[in-house]
Amino acid sequence: MSRSAVREIQVSGIRVHRDEVVVPAQIGDAVHGLLTCPAAPLVTGSLRAKGRTVRLADFPRCDDPSGDFDARLYLATCPQQDGTTAAIAAAAAPGDALSATAARAAVEEWAAVSGSRTLLLAGSPWCSGAMHAASAATQAASECRGTGRQVHVLAPAAIPDETAIALDDLGAVITSSLAEVDPGDVVVVPAHGATAEMRAEAIRRGATIVDATCPLVAAAQTAASRSADRGQQLVLIGQPGHASTATIASQAPGGVTIVDTPAKTAAVRAGDSRQLSYLIQPGVTLEAGAPIVTALRSRYPAVRSAVPADVCYAPSDRAGTIYSVALGSELMLVLGDPQAPDTKQVCGYARDSGTRVQTIAGVPDIRPAMLTSVDTIGLAESTSAPVGLAAQVIGALSGLGRLSLARRRLTTEKSTVGV
Repeated sequence: MSRSAVREIQVSGIRVHRDEVVVPAQIGDAVHGLLTCPAAPLVTGSLRAKGRTVRLADFPRCDDPSGDFDARLYLATCPQQDGTTAAIAAAAAPGDALSATAARAAVEEWAAVSGSRTLLLAGSPWCSGAMHAASAATQAASECRGTGRQVHVLAPAAIPDETAIALDDLGAVITSSLAEVDPGDVVVVPAHGATAEMRAEAIRRGATIVDATCPLVAAAQTAASRSADRGQQLVLIGQPGHASTATIASQAPGGVTIVDTPAKTAAVRAGDSRQLSYLIQPGVTLEAGAPIVTALRSRYPAVRSAVPADVCYAPSDRAGTIYSVALGSELMLVLGDPQAPDTKQVCGYARDSGTRVQTIAGVPDIRPAMLTSVDTIGLAESTSAPVGLAAQVIGALSGLGRLSLARRRLTTEKSTVGV
C-alpha cells in the first residue's frame, strides 16, 4: 500500500461546530477540481468508533484563505480506476484541537492503507430456485394489485430483501398462517415448498395456489411420498431446522428419519435394508452428505438413493466458490448479520481456506488495520446481507485507490447422454 501525503488546508464557506468532525462527501479543490470522497463512510466509521460526533457535508471550495477561516481540512488524494482523483478528508473547527487531532488521525490512517487492489467477488447468495420463487411471487402480487385479491407468500420466504420490499409495496404479505386467507386470494408456495397439510388448507379456503417450489425440492417431496406408498423407510440427510425439511417429511408421516451427522445413522432402524432409501435434502452440500451416506451404507449395504438423478449441486457450487475466492485472497469479507446461520456457514466455508475472515454488517465495520498489506480482498454475501451493502462496500473501497473487480463462480453443468 502507498502512503498518501496529508495536506492541511484552511477553508472558508463551511460551518463546522466545535466538538464535531465534518467528513466531506465531495470537495472543490483548486488543484484537482471537484473531488469525490467515496471513502467517506470508512472515515466516518472510524471516527464514530472512537466516540467522535461526525457530520457529512459538501465542501464547495477549498481556497486556503490567508485571513479568517471557518474550518481546518485534512486532505489526502488517491487515483481512481477511471483516471480521476478521489479524496480522503475530514475537517474540524478552528481552535478545536481535540477534533482536529481526531480528523487528521482518521485521514492519515486511511491514507496509509490506500493503494491499488483487486476485489474478488463470490457472486449472489441466491440459487436459481430462490430467484424463480421471488419472480413468481412478484408477478402474482403485480397481477393481483387493485383487484381486491390478497397475495399471501408462505414463510419462511427465502428471497432477497429487495424482493420482500417490492412485495410489501405491492400489498402482498409474507405469512406462516393461512388464517387470514379468503376465497379467491392467492397463496404463493416458496422455493422450499409447503407441507401437505398447508396445501390442503389453502385449497379448503378456496385460494388459488401459485406453486413456486424448487423442482429439486418437489422431486424430493415426490420421492418421500413414493417411499411411503411402498411402505419404505426414508432417511432424509439434512438439517432438522431447514425450511424444506418439514415440507419433505410431511409427504411420508412417520416414515422419515432425519439425519444430519454420520453418528446419527445409528438411530436408523430397518429390518430389511432393501426397504430403506435415502435422499440428500436440497440445500445441503454433497460434501456434507457423502460421509453420512457412507455411514448409512456401512450398516445397510442395500440402501439406495430415492432420487438418483435429481441432485442439488447449488450448495456445493456456492461453498466451492466461496472457498476458492477466499483461497485467492488475503482478506475475506463476509457481508451479513454476524448471528445469522447463513453468515456463519459462509464464514466457515471461507475459513476452511486458511484465509483471514471478517464479518461486515455495514461499511463502518471495515477498519484500516484490516487492509494493512492486503492487495486482494474477497467478498461474499450471505442471505442476511442488507440491500445494497455489497455496492456500498465496493464504492467505499474504491475511494482508497484503483480497484479492479473480478468475479469467480463455480458451476456444475448437468447433461444427459443418449444411447
